[in-house]
Amino acid sequence: MRTFKIYKLLIFIFSFFLIQSCQSDYTKLVKKELASNKRYDSIFHGLKFGQTRKEFYDICWQLNKEGVATHGQNNDYVQTILEPKDSTQATKRMVMLFYARFNAYNKITAMDMKFSYSAWAPWNKDLQSDQLLPVVKDTLLKWYPGNEFITTKNNAIVKVDGNRQIQVKIESDRDISVLIENLEYKYNSLVK
Repeated sequence: MRTFKIYKLLIFIFSFFLIQSCQSDYTKLVKKELASNKRYDSIFHGLKFGQTRKEFYDICWQLNKEGVATHGQNNDYVQTILEPKDSTQATKRMVMLFYARFNAYNKITAMDMKFSYSAWAPWNKDLQSDQLLPVVKDTLLKWYPGNEFITTKNNAIVKVDGNRQIQVKIESDRDISVLIENLEYKYNSLVK
């Protein structure tokens, strides 16, 4: 009987370590960061997870009045321009488009973003998205210090700090898409 209990215990321990070793680096990182209970709700321009749809529109309206933002392509996004540090690099001016995602309670749970060079054209090889990706990554690391980006199986790069996840990927020859999400909402639909 005692041998059987030891055998069951060994199987349990082996299974536990097997399951743990099968988890991806991404899954381990998400679990670790969510367990830290650190909260990072600030997004940018005064926008935060949990703000209402009305607060989002009010902030965007104020950014528009200040000349910081305007409507983006097809009025689907809010647009702002990021100027390069070196004023002689005008072709490296970046267009940043953004729009919030809201839950059923009209609260911000994520922010969709797109980055592209304003001077992009199919023949400008140095202004393609594969050249823009490291610039966007560096910009996001400056805006959101903490953990580094890791590469996932779908070739996206992901950064997780506490409840905030930033996912970056090439969307087209022109655009880099970025999704900033509140993981507490993503993994717990009861968050209001």
